[in-house]
Amino acid sequence: MFRAVKTGGHLLVLAGSFLGAVRVLEELGHESPLPLAVLYLVLLEGAWLLLEAGDVQRRRFPDLMYGQFFGAAGASLFFGALMCAVSPLSIWQILRGFLLLLILQSGAGMVWAALCFRLYLRRQSCKRALFVYGDQEEPGELLEKNNRINGYFRIARCLSFREAAGEMEKHLQGCEVVYLGEIPAGEKERILKQCVGLGKDCYSIPGIADIYTQNARVLRLQDKVLFQYQKDGLTDGQKQAKRVLDIGTALFLLCVSAPLMALIALLIHLEDGGPVLYRQTRYTEGCRPFRMLKFRSMCVDAEREGARLASRNDSRVTRVGRVIRNLHFDELPQLVNVLKGDMSMVGPRPERWEFIEEYSRSIPEFSQRMKVKGGLTGYAQIYGKYNTGPEDKIKYDLIYIYSYSLRMDVRLLFLTVRILFQKESAEGVEEGQRSAAKGRKERTDGDDPIT
Repeated sequence: MFRAVKTGGHLLVLAGSFLGAVRVLEELGHESPLPLAVLYLVLLEGAWLLLEAGDVQRRRFPDLMYGQFFGAAGASLFFGALMCAVSPLSIWQILRGFLLLLILQSGAGMVWAALCFRLYLRRQSCKRALFVYGDQEEPGELLEKNNRINGYFRIARCLSFREAAGEMEKHLQGCEVVYLGEIPAGEKERILKQCVGLGKDCYSIPGIADIYTQNARVLRLQDKVLFQYQKDGLTDGQKQAKRVLDIGTALFLLCVSAPLMALIALLIHLEDGGPVLYRQTRYTEGCRPFRMLKFRSMCVDAEREGARLASRNDSRVTRVGRVIRNLHFDELPQLVNVLKGDMSMVGPRPERWEFIEEYSRSIPEFSQRMKVKGGLTGYAQIYGKYNTGPEDKIKYDLIYIYSYSLRMDVRLLFLTVRILFQKESAEGVEEGQRSAAKGRKERTDGDDPIT
């Protein structure tokens, strides 16, 4: 039923988009609107796919709204620019027509996504889950958090993996779903086999070994089945293709954002007369240090007491800095780092050495992020938040490294647009917290002004 409603609604939205495009093209005096309307529909559907605008099963509601709007905006702006190049009409006439199309299209898409999201949650809310937790987890805290934000199931019962050592069929009475927390691998395998045998849906918090297994290559040696695990990062061919994408994207974005960057630089200088840029020593592929550039968003002497993460209401942040941080515009100078080859457009965010050492003590796999260049954006930044803990971010980063493809880079670049205006993506740590290792909050930017 849900799939039928979702697919039918999507087709209705596309049909409305097609008719709207035909109408706009006719008003602009185009003699053959149908082929161009089909092209517009292809662009629109492609933009929505890249931005995951219809993935109601896996995305949060704000992500869906942003995806619908930016997908429609991207298709309308591109098509409007194309019409400006071939139509004798004035640019204002063309833009007015496509602005109306954007409003109608994004509005219809948002209504469709909101309806599907609500129907999906209503269908899922009846699924009762048994949560099997480990020694390091607090079931009460996880119960409250998951039932507030989780659209896949509702936790009805909590059980320690030690208590679950008995017959699972008894523990699963009244539950349709099993949610496995951070429990020992042997216990997880045993419980998982029982649950699958009982025909129960299973969800699990992955360990590092699970991420390696996810992309293992299946081999057959005589009558044995083997998994071959990837030991390195990117291949030489992947690195070369990635570098070409980095240079092309960075050059394009520098040209497009040059006026904005000039305005930001002027505002920073006018606010307190201090330097416009600052640079920090960060570490990238092979633990190689480099000087990462940013627009200065804090007062000049922000780190006189040593390096620490920015808190939510940090008094060191300037008025201009607060705006550009929320929009992530303070990162724009890193396009120069990308051109120099110090960074990539997509990859794990490069860290300072003191944080690498601190995180590596509790998360030994943290150093594996150094198998690829640090990125301006990354898998963890798209699907997590700035205040996502390093234990979860390293899993996102390893998924990126061991599942890498050029297609993934392109998709993540498009998805970056969606997070620019989401405030939660720029939230800092709690007041007085210096790192993310214990408090699980992260915003790695103090200011080290260029002198």
